[in-house]
Amino acid sequence: MKLLGFYASDKRQESVPRRRRRRNWRPFLVLAVFLILLAILIWAVASIVHWWNSRVTEPVELEYVGDIPIYEEYMPEDSPGRPGEKRFVEWIVIHETDNFNPGADAAAHAAFLSGLGAEDDPRSWHYTVDDHQIYHHLPDDEAAYHASDKLNPHGGNLNGIGIEMCVNEGGDYEKTLENTVQLTAKLMMEYDLKIRDVQTHQHFSSWDKVCPAKLLEDDRWDEFLDRVEKAREAAIEAEREARRRAQEREDSILPGFLYDLLHKEDDESHGEPEN
Repeated sequence: MKLLGFYASDKRQESVPRRRRRRNWRPFLVLAVFLILLAILIWAVASIVHWWNSRVTEPVELEYVGDIPIYEEYMPEDSPGRPGEKRFVEWIVIHETDNFNPGADAAAHAAFLSGLGAEDDPRSWHYTVDDHQIYHHLPDDEAAYHASDKLNPHGGNLNGIGIEMCVNEGGDYEKTLENTVQLTAKLMMEYDLKIRDVQTHQHFSSWDKVCPAKLLEDDRWDEFLDRVEKAREAAIEAEREARRRAQEREDSILPGFLYDLLHKEDDESHGEPEN
């Protein structure tokens, strides 16, 4: 009987169907969501990096800085010194020509750059400044060969505006320096640059080239930067005042010609706004 009961009990247990264990899909869903979010993040970062590296500056074409004329004389498009690489402006790079010959002014350097041939070493920059004029050799949105760093990303050649100061015999270096101060301040405003973005050729040179030589050897670089920053602040204030006066004229109940006549002396005391 005991044996019969044992087998009967065992049979009853076998007759009860076993429940199938359900597979837990939650970890797989969490992993899938994580991988999708990671892929989206990688795509977003890659898109931002691509956009950042592909930015191109909208160039300005200045005719004057204050009362200093700027003559546009671009190098030929097939010149070895004109790579044609469009870029985003990140720097202003200051040089000196180291050409002490009489008559080696901005116009002479413009003629030199325009005359470069296929057999010449590639060299170029954007502006040459002397004591009474400025020559513009390349659009500001194009790279040039002036900073001794090839076309390295975020370098002086690829992303810098090159400015050469004349040091020719018979020229007024102090006036050239002041003209360069005014040009640098204006370009900083146009391209939303800070004073830390104004650098020497030496800063980018792989062999620590001493340029701008006279400024560095005379220990005047900090003085130059200080003058540039003050010129930029003065130009910003002048533009702000010009906008204020223009709005005041527009809001006046007087006819425009009568308002100008009554405020003629004020305009003369403030000077004409820069181009």
